Amino acid sequence: MPMRAALPLKATNARAERAEERARANALRVQIDELNAEMVVARAEADRALAEERQRADRLNEQVEALSAEVLRAEKQAEAVIGRAERVEAGRDAERARAEALRSTIDELIAGQAMMAEMHSRELAVAQHDAHAAKQAVAELRRAEAERKGRGRLARVLAAWRGE
Repeated sequence: MPMRAALPLKATNARAERAEERARANALRVQIDELNAEMVVARAEADRALAEERQRADRLNEQVEALSAEVLRAEKQAEAVIGRAERVEAGRDAERARAEALRSTIDELIAGQAMMAEMHSRELAVAQHDAHAAKQAVAELRRAEAERKGRGRLARVLAAWRGE
């Protein structure tokens, strides 16, 4: 009998253990179902977040494309400005060269003018000297003529006859 009593006790224990295991299995299934539900929610949130990030990335890509186009326009404008600046600089250099040539010409003309003024000044001095000498000669001739006339006609005829 003791064996028989032990068997049903073992069977009862086994049944209780199986019931406990079933209860644990059910609890685990419930946890799995809850985790699966949480995972579905997490996936939905992840999908939504991913969709938002894709939209944000698309917007950012559009902004990048717009900014890239703006950068290209700015680079073209910068190239145009640089081209204009180079042309202006070349024009300025040409103007400087022309101004330098004009300065050289002016310097040459001023030097020529100074040389001509010096030459004219010398010629004027010579002409003034010649004029002064001519005035002196005229004065001497007038004085001699006045002296000759002062001697009288007879004295003049005699002096002419003598060859004076």
